[in-house]
Amino acid sequence: MTYAEAMKRLEEIVAALEAGGTDLDETLKLFEEGSNLLKECQKELAEAEGKIETLRLEDIE
Repeated sequence: MTYAEAMKRLEEIVAALEAGGTDLDETLKLFEEGSNLLKECQKELAEAEGKIETLRLEDIE
């Protein structure tokens, strides 16, 4: 799943949770999926930051 796809799915999950109307089991399932997606996105961002920093340092040298 790409970063953009994960973010889109997170938006869908947030909208569903804000809308309510889901039972407890479904709410927990959505929350867990959202938490996992958030971790994936944070990991990808950290990796991108690392690559940018590496490139920046290479340009300085």
